[in-house]
Amino acid sequence: MYERYAEVYDESGQIGFSLRMLEYLDRVLERFPAPGLSMLDLACGTGTVALAFAQRGWEVYGVDASESMLQRARAKAAQMGQFLSLSRQDMRDLVLPRPVALVTCLYDSLNYMLSRPDVTRVLQRVSRALLPDGLLVFDLNTRYALEQLWGNNCFFSEGKNLATVMDSSWDHARELSTVHAVGFVRQQDGLYERFDEEHVEAAFGDREVRAALSDAGLVVEAAFECFSFDPPLSDSSRLLWVARKAGNP
Repeated sequence: MYERYAEVYDESGQIGFSLRMLEYLDRVLERFPAPGLSMLDLACGTGTVALAFAQRGWEVYGVDASESMLQRARAKAAQMGQFLSLSRQDMRDLVLPRPVALVTCLYDSLNYMLSRPDVTRVLQRVSRALLPDGLLVFDLNTRYALEQLWGNNCFFSEGKNLATVMDSSWDHARELSTVHAVGFVRQQDGLYERFDEEHVEAAFGDREVRAALSDAGLVVEAAFECFSFDPPLSDSSRLLWVARKAGNP
């Protein structure tokens, strides 16, 4: 996943989510301060959020499973003259050289963990990577979004140099959403080159998320309808979770 798509990820409009999230994160961190200026952006993608924090003087690590996405992040960092510590890792086996004050995991990246044990394993690794009182901020697509909004639908978008078709299906028995993404990228000669990727996300309910956080030694501080500070509703499509690692006794 996110191999060929990485080349056009920002151009496709996905960067808009990260820019909107940055403004929201500022407000979240005002309410729930991190105990320092070091952070990990887990599933950092092309590095938009990681670079923004680095420019503010934070010590920043970025981890992603896609080498293509990391290449884009490195290129953006070099262009900006900004240092980032980037590494390719499976988030289930996350290792950092030192603990950090804040971990972010954004744009429904945890939905790509397809079982509760995998989510718990990631959160346990995150807990190890956090300082005492360290903060975890992540968002998840809800079951309502994956089943009702994505469902069995087909979505089309077209830009200057990219057209995409997203064919979505919902497996009720397994509670999995599968999106077959087909992209057409304009080349220098004006012709289009096609790529295909498949993205699968799992739905996790409130009790499952809270249990996984508890199993990892993380205490829930809040859950909001994403981009607001309103409580979740039955038809919320994306939730933002805030959790904290217990401090030293």
